[in-house]
Amino acid sequence: MHVLIAAVPYRTEHWLDLLRVLVRRPDIEITFFTASTSDRSRQALEYLAETFPHFRFHVAPRLIGEEGTGHMASVMYRPGSARVLKSRRPDVLHIIGEPAYLSTAQMLALRKRYWPDVPVTMYAAQNVVTRFPFPFPSLEQRAYDAIDCALPITPAAENVLRTKGYRGQVRLVPLGVDTELFQPVAMPLPSHPFTVGFVGWFTRYKGIGDLLAAARQIDCDLLFVGSGSLSEEIQQEAARRPGRIELHSWVDRRDLPALLARMDVLALPSVELVQRNVAPWIGIPLREQFGRVLVEAMACGVPVVGSDVGELPYVIGSAGLIFRAGNPAALATRLAQIRDDPALAQRLGAAGQTRAQLFSWSRIADSLCQTWQGLLDTRLRVGHEGMFRTTTPWGTAPAPLPIREKEGQTL
Repeated sequence: MHVLIAAVPYRTEHWLDLLRVLVRRPDIEITFFTASTSDRSRQALEYLAETFPHFRFHVAPRLIGEEGTGHMASVMYRPGSARVLKSRRPDVLHIIGEPAYLSTAQMLALRKRYWPDVPVTMYAAQNVVTRFPFPFPSLEQRAYDAIDCALPITPAAENVLRTKGYRGQVRLVPLGVDTELFQPVAMPLPSHPFTVGFVGWFTRYKGIGDLLAAARQIDCDLLFVGSGSLSEEIQQEAARRPGRIELHSWVDRRDLPALLARMDVLALPSVELVQRNVAPWIGIPLREQFGRVLVEAMACGVPVVGSDVGELPYVIGSAGLIFRAGNPAALATRLAQIRDDPALAQRLGAAGQTRAQLFSWSRIADSLCQTWQGLLDTRLRVGHEGMFRTTTPWGTAPAPLPIREKEGQTL
């Protein structure tokens, strides 16, 4: 089965782990198409192409970038750059990009022109119903008509699709974690002060101010990994609390598990903001769409605490603690619970490891391959596109990954 995967620019890094799993499957041939990826990602793609003969990739130039407009929806591949793909007909087209994106419209136009009968699947992460200005709504509806199966990463993303008019098949396929890389450290670590960790962008959206305030209340150490506009604020706090705050810039993913192992708890205290970077009169609520670092920490056996913003409660489930966003005192209470109750910390660490397995890239690759093969089998059985799309359940397909937790139910 030949799958053409098209990734919207600047999103390549998120999917390298999945590609590494897919290329190891002898029954899958992958062509990966993206634009203006980072040097590190390009090196990783080159390695995969050299190592696995059934993997190839193309990096196209961009016509419009996010930095010029403030939103990913406006990113475009340079016209004509995708024609390099036309000679190798895929069995499935998988688009990593939202339905309203210009890059999505470009890939669907390519498919319509060269392989109109090829099934289309599409990743979807938007967890807020956003009404874009012209011409994006019409592009969005055209995408809904072309998609054979949408793959939202959370139930909220599925709800957005349905609210905005998508009526086709849906299968829940979350973001993942490399459970071979992210594992508990085998060797015991020397004793150290209670340490709260944070990994990500140092921005107001991530609740950095709330985390600093909560740490003062319980007098804990802090370990930051990342970068961003609030780096100076963190450095100023470190100067006020000598030896209690450690700051690391972005590290190679292979080095992240060792840093996570030094944390007694990982906190993600995100808050909801309204963006106005597309146009001053258009406010776009910004909520956490997933919070993958939570899954990475859980896979390492590190207890996690997250705010109640966006999809963080869904990702954490019963394997961590939740607090009300924007409330440093509530965050401090949750952190103190883990500090003062070793048995609770141990239970949460073990529950996190179990839950993280549900998000393993290997399991997600299984779900994707089953979905793609199901589309091909159905297309062959039905014989024409008009009878193909349906809003009925999959039937013989396995249960989607992972589903909502019900009260009293453990995933």
